[in-house]
Amino acid sequence: MQRKALQLYTIKELCEKDFIGTLKNVAQWGYEGAQFAGFYDTPAGQLKNTLSELGLKPAGSHTGLDQLKEDSLKRQIEYSHEIGNELIILAYLTEENRRNLDDYKRVADTLNKAGDLLKSEGLKLGYHNHDFEFEKQEALTGYEILLSETDPSLLSFELDVYWAAYKGYDVVQFMETLRDRLVTLHVKDMAVKGSERTSTIFGTGELDLASIVAKGKEMDVSWFVVEQEHFETDLETAAKENVRVLQELLKQNV
Repeated sequence: MQRKALQLYTIKELCEKDFIGTLKNVAQWGYEGAQFAGFYDTPAGQLKNTLSELGLKPAGSHTGLDQLKEDSLKRQIEYSHEIGNELIILAYLTEENRRNLDDYKRVADTLNKAGDLLKSEGLKLGYHNHDFEFEKQEALTGYEILLSETDPSLLSFELDVYWAAYKGYDVVQFMETLRDRLVTLHVKDMAVKGSERTSTIFGTGELDLASIVAKGKEMDVSWFVVEQEHFETDLETAAKENVRVLQELLKQNV
């Protein structure tokens, strides 16, 4: 079953003003899940009840590398269990953690350890890419290092299709290389204006979203997660149009 979620970082300004109220809007707009980028000091019990009332499912939660260690990770595990979240995702590597091959190997070691603890708790660990992982670190890209240095049973990948395309990859082919390790997709479209590339409302950019979504369906990814970072309209309009287009794409070839 293919499910549609919104990465809440897309509408972070709305979440900062009224997190619970914004979740209600997300459900009304047609999303089945919410992917978290922070919980805005919301008690887990309150969020669990809100999600249940709205019929929304957690589609993962984004976190930082430092939060994948020791007590911080344990707190995330407890919170995830309470709200019914099954996937914790490393959202971003700061520059000091990605300067060279050894940095990436240290990150991989941290991911293996965190993934092992999460697996013992019945949860999954994921990795979300940007563009810098595709830079060469000696013979391999950072992404290739993470793939080779982590245990496939302990780390899955959330592919951000925009950043893969940004670095010149054929997204559908790249999805094939991840095979069973591809757990969710961050779906974005890309507008190209001269030398500038930005994310844009689905269907108004250059990416072949139909082929990407079709491949995701074929590979049975658990969530198609809408994300947008640049806007020419208000956040609500963008979020509503993106889920409408995504729904149409998911209906194709059914």
